[in-house]
Amino acid sequence: MRASSRLPDRVRTPSTILAYDIETIAPRLKDGSFPPWPTHRPVAIGFAEARNRGGDWTFDIEAMVVAGDTSEADLVRAADQRMAKVDTVTSFNGAQFDALVLRLAAQRERLWELKALAGHAATPRYSGEHADLADLYASFGRKVGLAAICDQIGIPVKTDVAGSDVAALWQAGEAERIRLYVMEDAVATMCLYLAWSASRAGDEALVTRPMAALARHIQAMRDLQHLHAFIDCALMRWCRPRALRADVAAALEQITAKLRREEDERAFATA
Repeated sequence: MRASSRLPDRVRTPSTILAYDIETIAPRLKDGSFPPWPTHRPVAIGFAEARNRGGDWTFDIEAMVVAGDTSEADLVRAADQRMAKVDTVTSFNGAQFDALVLRLAAQRERLWELKALAGHAATPRYSGEHADLADLYASFGRKVGLAAICDQIGIPVKTDVAGSDVAALWQAGEAERIRLYVMEDAVATMCLYLAWSASRAGDEALVTRPMAALARHIQAMRDLQHLHAFIDCALMRWCRPRALRADVAAALEQITAKLRREEDERAFATA
């Protein structure tokens, strides 16, 4: 029997994708090791949301920091609201850290009605519902850091701040620098997801077309100037000319299909 070439649904690029990342603070341990995840409190969250309508990609990029009128509860609610509106949520090591920290924060804040976040945090590791790129790139083997993979593909990451800097920045009241940093990591995660999706499906248009649309979005938004490194990164330089060819091919395909339908309708009318 001939094997089917049809890809499983979780391999195809969904129409709505949410990439997110959190930044946390936690009490230091005497031995300098990474504190256990339950001791971490989220102080910032970044979102990069992509929507695909018939090959036209749009983006919404935002970040929040616990400061002023914004509370930890606000971060958790925002995560739940955004997760409820998309087909796929992607992160980097979110299944083992970010989702767990957010779920515990929700309980600490007595927020019991956040169904999307609850479902996200409870997603089975191998189900494919949560696209945790740390697992996917390592094929569920030994994980590496986000920067290690992004550097190989040509995606900018941690251009000004690293996660190890967040505690000091938080103590110094540098909320804006934390906000820009977590937003950058969310966008890098989105780019990495697009690269993984195209590779897994064997279709370069799944990375070239959305990446080109992402560049246009960043260029058009004044408040995203700090993300301009993505416009000139190695992956983007490779994607943009190929995206143009893919756009032209898609337009020709649509025109051809339309002409074919009109011809069929005329033939039916005269039959």
